[in-house]
Amino acid sequence: MELLTYLLFALALNLDSFGAGMAYGTRQIRVPVISLIIISLISVAAICISMLGGRCLLSFIPASLAHRLGGMLLLLVGLWVLLQTRNEGEHAKKPPAHQTSGGKVFEIHIRPLGLVVRVLKEPALADLDQSGVISPAEALVLGTALAMDAFGAGFAVSMLGFSLFTTALVVGTGHFFLTYLGLLAGRTINASNIGRRLTFLPGCILILLGLFKIC
Repeated sequence: MELLTYLLFALALNLDSFGAGMAYGTRQIRVPVISLIIISLISVAAICISMLGGRCLLSFIPASLAHRLGGMLLLLVGLWVLLQTRNEGEHAKKPPAHQTSGGKVFEIHIRPLGLVVRVLKEPALADLDQSGVISPAEALVLGTALAMDAFGAGFAVSMLGFSLFTTALVVGTGHFFLTYLGLLAGRTINASNIGRRLTFLPGCILILLGLFKIC
């Protein structure tokens, strides 16, 4: 059961990586192994920093209160994810106010922190040097954007007693493989339809984990 909890948490955090991989795969943009490793290591660093912050708070409050507080925070993060997903869906239905010949722009909401990173809708344009390959430098930018949603969730699970090492290992490994699987999926199937169907899943998983820990 404990391993399943870790896996579900990693899945919730890394579905955005799967979607990003599909976006690049549909345009046949390559992401070398070194770039995948960089993206994953950034995710590991983000989860470690946030969990260390949560552990610092644990020294000031009782363990029983921390456990319930962590569950509530995880629940709130999940609700925030669902709200942002709903807002993105409504925004996508509206005609864009401005379009340029260079391509449409869409927003990725970096979820627990409520930040917004603008990325180009066409992955080929996101490849800054137009090489058809995501370089290590470009991987730093992409990895940072994808990892930001780990901060709020990592802070919450640290208060639930999650192992820092195990969480970082599972999240980092999941980040690597889900991005890679997204690349493969984007090259072979209709990625846009799958992406739309998966948008609500991360929030639902986090909510269920939060409720499970509270109860």
